[in-house]
Amino acid sequence: MPGFPRRQIDPRYYQAAVQLGLLIWGTALGYFVVPAAHILAVLTAAALTQWAFTRFHGLRLNLLSTLNTALSILLLLHAAHWGWLALAALLSVGSKFLLRLQNRHIFNPSNIGIVLVLLTVDASWVAHGKWGHAIWLALLLAGAGLILLLGWKQMTTSLAFLLSYTLLLLTRAFWLGDPLAIPLHQLQNGALLIFVFFMLSDPMTTPEKLSGRIIYGSWVALFAAWLQFQWFIPNAFLYALACSSPLVLLINYKFKGSRFAWGIRRME
Repeated sequence: MPGFPRRQIDPRYYQAAVQLGLLIWGTALGYFVVPAAHILAVLTAAALTQWAFTRFHGLRLNLLSTLNTALSILLLLHAAHWGWLALAALLSVGSKFLLRLQNRHIFNPSNIGIVLVLLTVDASWVAHGKWGHAIWLALLLAGAGLILLLGWKQMTTSLAFLLSYTLLLLTRAFWLGDPLAIPLHQLQNGALLIFVFFMLSDPMTTPEKLSGRIIYGSWVALFAAWLQFQWFIPNAFLYALACSSPLVLLINYKFKGSRFAWGIRRME
């Protein structure tokens, strides 16, 4: 119908609902255990950091993006002590305000917080298969819902990464003579799909133009595959994104376009 608004709700509500559902589902069915102290530490650290920076800058407090960030940390990062998870939340939210250029985040907030803790704390890890491989279908459906909500053009970075990464895994399996079950097993990774649909889709850290998003998503996939198979780095896609994030500014300089946004123009 002409004039009917394409998006009536902020997609971050959808993301938060899916993330919260995964957390409850995984905990209730015993696929993984997230202690209450860890949940409280992450939510508190993220909210207090957001409050402190918005108060300092005289901005209106909005905790929706902070909730998305906190839930991503709870779903992906594990640590022997709740303090390391709280540190990841502090670094993630703080990076939105401290690491900015041209009114954009230089790094994806939850990604950089998780990676910094993984690199500096031995007692932290990402368990990619903690839900069991059956979760991948539910995550694919959740990702498809986000594509329908935003439109495929706004999800191009995620789609370009997923397609490129899949082709790279299939090509490698063909080259080595591995059965098809091996690359399919590698793709049935809950952490990978959360990364694809709920981290790579961040509008503040993806290129502005469609062609730029295709290039960027494909590059992150290529870099992740190189780190994984050349250097045997677990969850290499997280490190690939952290290292590649500053390239978005260069891509935006070369490929001019209008910014992908969810109707949010304020600093957050």
